[in-house]
Amino acid sequence: MRALIQTIRARLFSAEDTVCLERARLVTAAFRKHADDPMCLRRAKAFAHVLRNMTIEVDSNPLFAGNTSSCLRGWMLVPEHGFSFDNQVMIENDGLEHIRDYEMPADLAAFWEGRSVGGACDPGHLAVDYGLVVHTGLAALIDRIRVLPPVDEEGETYRQAMVIALEGVVGWAGRYADAAESAARRATDPVVRDAHLRVATACRHVPAKPARNLFEGLQAIALIHLALAIEGHGMSISIGLPDRVLARFVDESFDAELATELVAGFMLKVAANSIFGRGSKTQAITVGGLDHRGNDCCNRLTLCFLNACDLARTGDPHLFLRWHEGIDESVRRRATELLASGLSMPLLVHDEPTVAGFVGAGVEQIDAWSYCVIGCNELGIPGRAADSSSSRAGSIQYLEVLNDVLLHHPDPDAVDSTAALLQLVAEELAGRLWRGRQHYVASGPKAVREAPVPYASALMHGCVESGRDMRVAMKYRMPGLYERGLTNAANGLAAIERLVFEERTVRMSEFVRAMRGGFAEPRVREHIRQAPKWGNGDERADRWAVALVEARERILARIDAEFAHPAHFVCHVVRSLHHVDGKRIAASPDGRLAGLPVADSIGADPGTARNGPTGVLNSVVRLDAAQCYRGGYNLNLTLTKSDTTAESIQGLVEGFFHRGGQELQVNCFDAETLRNAQERPQEYGDLIVRFAGLSARFVDLSRAEQDELIARARMPGRTGEHTGSSWSTALLVAEGRRHSPST
Repeated sequence: MRALIQTIRARLFSAEDTVCLERARLVTAAFRKHADDPMCLRRAKAFAHVLRNMTIEVDSNPLFAGNTSSCLRGWMLVPEHGFSFDNQVMIENDGLEHIRDYEMPADLAAFWEGRSVGGACDPGHLAVDYGLVVHTGLAALIDRIRVLPPVDEEGETYRQAMVIALEGVVGWAGRYADAAESAARRATDPVVRDAHLRVATACRHVPAKPARNLFEGLQAIALIHLALAIEGHGMSISIGLPDRVLARFVDESFDAELATELVAGFMLKVAANSIFGRGSKTQAITVGGLDHRGNDCCNRLTLCFLNACDLARTGDPHLFLRWHEGIDESVRRRATELLASGLSMPLLVHDEPTVAGFVGAGVEQIDAWSYCVIGCNELGIPGRAADSSSSRAGSIQYLEVLNDVLLHHPDPDAVDSTAALLQLVAEELAGRLWRGRQHYVASGPKAVREAPVPYASALMHGCVESGRDMRVAMKYRMPGLYERGLTNAANGLAAIERLVFEERTVRMSEFVRAMRGGFAEPRVREHIRQAPKWGNGDERADRWAVALVEARERILARIDAEFAHPAHFVCHVVRSLHHVDGKRIAASPDGRLAGLPVADSIGADPGTARNGPTGVLNSVVRLDAAQCYRGGYNLNLTLTKSDTTAESIQGLVEGFFHRGGQELQVNCFDAETLRNAQERPQEYGDLIVRFAGLSARFVDLSRAEQDELIARARMPGRTGEHTGSSWSTALLVAEGRRHSPST
């Protein structure tokens, strides 16, 4: 099977990106036919029409059924939300300019003019209840919907839409069973023939009925997941917690090698999700962690997911491991080995502060301990909470706010302290966050009315009972916000504090003039370079990051109360938005020039980590993740491969987490390897990197992002003089013992 896996992988990564109009045409035909139906029925019937008539393809990956487009890397357009493409995808990938230039058929363009609701595919950033899918099945769910006590007319109509959508998925699975049986008859390779027959048998049974074995469970999850993309949910659709969902299939007959190969084939099937071709990079899988009783949920399948990640080497889906003090030793060891080898996965998230954040927001313990990563690094609960992982309640770009305050102030010299400047920033931020919350309140009903999602809603708790869309009836609806630019803003405030108010090297007006002039005269910028920087454990810079976050929390708490909303969730999430933000933000007080990217994580700005990895981690643990980052944060840590071992990574991770750290993304590589990969990409197709908030094969990244990673890898002091050394690791662990929140 391993040879077949490599063949599947080669097919996928050699496929060219194209535009597939099949879904767009089928949805358009269904919308025309059912124009007089309520929107929820129209959407469900269109979804079912696509599943009944779309191309069924089983040859590119015989191990699992499911496809979203008529060909590999065929971009699946969602006209309900327009025909535009995500700018981040274009930034991340060279050679996709032709995608923008595809010729939109006039009839499609004319029909959707004025009908598209706009924006990216929506709602996305969700994980459905895969336990329900695997262990109950859709047929039982359909039967349950039909016998529920009646609700109002609107609810009954929405339930009807759910049934239509679910029946569409069951019929879709039957089409794959037929196709796989036909492919098995044609196959000459016995491994391929057996794979097709296994798929055919499974698709006759799942997802309609409960899975009977590991393969059927994985196949059910794959179909449900890809159908969510077809309904129109975009890139960030999570696989949830599959090692927990499938744990009952780990028995005395469990074959770990076979399971690893099946999971690798499953990952490649998910990787082929072509809603944005090779740009689909945020399909998260989460494994491990504690349950609400304090039991470690790691099992033999958890190790299979780690090993399959190494075998498949896809970048997406990306794998998160939930870490805690009592994590299974074999899982701990394998995870750190993979990171030290340069795989850049698994990504790590710490249970204790994460669960504390959910519980503090009012989530029941049993649900809080079932959290997973959704998207780049956002946090949610499968089947129960998705708003927490979104930016529907607003976005914060701290550097942009700070810049606007400085550049638009009528008399900068009237600002007499950094504290006074921070107050102005807080006032500006409050206005923006207030407007964001107003938009959240106004846009929610509009989205439900114009773009309901009956299929996803049927798999979310609370929706079937009420007959309402997930954005109205999901068990937990907590306003989610995104933030970026904290690093740059903290560095800017630290520079102003030092230059303007302590050393009095420049007046505030002179500082602002230097920003307006793009630091054409280098004197001020040179002084800024010498100022304290976030990510070095330096109180002079760190206190401004803490002050910004605390100000944000005070503002949002007032907004929550005034709107009578549950507690908000803020996630520091970037993906490649540091490029998007940088292009629009002028020269800034941290010395950054106009147009350049902002920091790509909550850690140090590249080139400013003067005290090694422990300095970065010692800064970040000053932030109260349980209170201030209930939605998660992305922290990138780049280590030199030649100086790093599994043991040194374990020490850094455990020291950071012991002191309250929450999420950690570890890259372990060197500049020479990256340069070689850039020059000879055909030899480095297995090189996976974590970049900002996404994982990818290095050779698939755009030249700009490759250059950024290479520059970071060769920056002096990026991980410190003693990277990976026992004393720096021990220092963090020792500090963790002294300053643990539990002591």
